[in-house]
Amino acid sequence: MSQPITLDDIFALFRESEQERKEFQRTSQQAFEQSQRAFEQSQQAFEQSQRAFEERQQAFEQYRQTAEREMAKLRETVEETSKQIAQTNKQVAQTNKQVGGLTSRWGEFVENLIKPAAARLFQEKGIEVHLTAQRVTGQDDKGSIEIDVLVENTTEVVAIEVKSHLEVRDVKRFLETLERFKKAFPKRKNDRLYGAVAGIKIDERVNEYAIQEGLFLIQPAGDSAIIANSPDFQPRVW
Repeated sequence: MSQPITLDDIFALFRESEQERKEFQRTSQQAFEQSQRAFEQSQQAFEQSQRAFEERQQAFEQYRQTAEREMAKLRETVEETSKQIAQTNKQVAQTNKQVGGLTSRWGEFVENLIKPAAARLFQEKGIEVHLTAQRVTGQDDKGSIEIDVLVENTTEVVAIEVKSHLEVRDVKRFLETLERFKKAFPKRKNDRLYGAVAGIKIDERVNEYAIQEGLFLIQPAGDSAIIANSPDFQPRVW
């Protein structure tokens, strides 16, 4: 038979239950406080992240605004530069046109100086002159050629290249023209063709080179011109 429960037993059970309640309350409080601290830490971390994000967002917005201002300035600069380049190109084109016109008129002046003297000069060299002409053009399979001054009779032709400033490269190009002459002017294919170069200003090397290639060299002399080759010069016949 079981022993009866005494008042001491009941107090003992009560004390034990109270201890367990207090222990549970204590552990619950600790768990709550830990959770609270963890929440607060998480909240702080979130707030820090939020502030960092806002700072980055603000920095990006400042960068975007700065970039837009710089791009706007750059576009203005490019537009202004483009206008200046267009204006410069226009001025250069006008200058080139003026220079080209001046060069053309100067070339015509030199040709007009050489043409009247050409007949006399080559008659003195024993070449009878029936006709002189300026800027005579012909065509061959490579294109067109132009002779500045042409002196001719029925069996002989003198092609003259005239430059205000005569250089070696001008002589070389003229020699190529002479090689094409009879194809460009087939009616003169059986004639004796001579070449001559003339200039107001003549580079030092031109004299020797032109004479070496068998060309007459015409230079200004006072109000007219002279053939500067030596008396024993033998011209090349094309």
